[in-house]
Amino acid sequence: MPERLVVHLNREHPRDVEPEAAVLETDRSFVLEFVNHGGPIHVHLQLDDGLATVATPAANQVYVEADQRRGVEVSIPPDHPPAKGYVELSTGYGAEKARVNVAVTDERKDGGPDVAVDESLAEKADVEDDQSPRLTDVARPVVAAAGLVAVAVVVALAVSDSLAVLVGGAAFLACLAVAAYLLA
Repeated sequence: MPERLVVHLNREHPRDVEPEAAVLETDRSFVLEFVNHGGPIHVHLQLDDGLATVATPAANQVYVEADQRRGVEVSIPPDHPPAKGYVELSTGYGAEKARVNVAVTDERKDGGPDVAVDESLAEKADVEDDQSPRLTDVARPVVAAAGLVAVAVVVALAVSDSLAVLVGGAAFLACLAVAAYLLA
């Protein structure tokens, strides 16, 4: 998960740009999260040459609406070399500027892979679900109910002279035979 650096906008005065930290040391992509405390504002991001060799911002121009938040990811590939540089943030056509010095290290700060894996992941989980019904427990009542319906269909066929009842009953008995075959 990318690291985050909050940058406050319009907090002290209009077009004010104020990062919560002046220095960021990271070994992966990071997000500049702009928090706007006033009216709508445009922020321009510019990476110096040293940082631009390993990092790419998702956008160079960012519009943040009044009293809103907006994040911009600065991507760094996993196989990056170490680098140092800065991100310059400017508002008001360059009238207000702030700089965040960034050191990109080649080794993980936590010393592990990108995704932490617990040792228990390799163990096979023995899940016994005694609550789930077995097929035979479900099939017996279904077969009994289908048998009762089949008897009702046979009685209806014997009593009725209607061709529709005869065809429907025959179709039902055929479906019942197919279901019994598939369950067996």
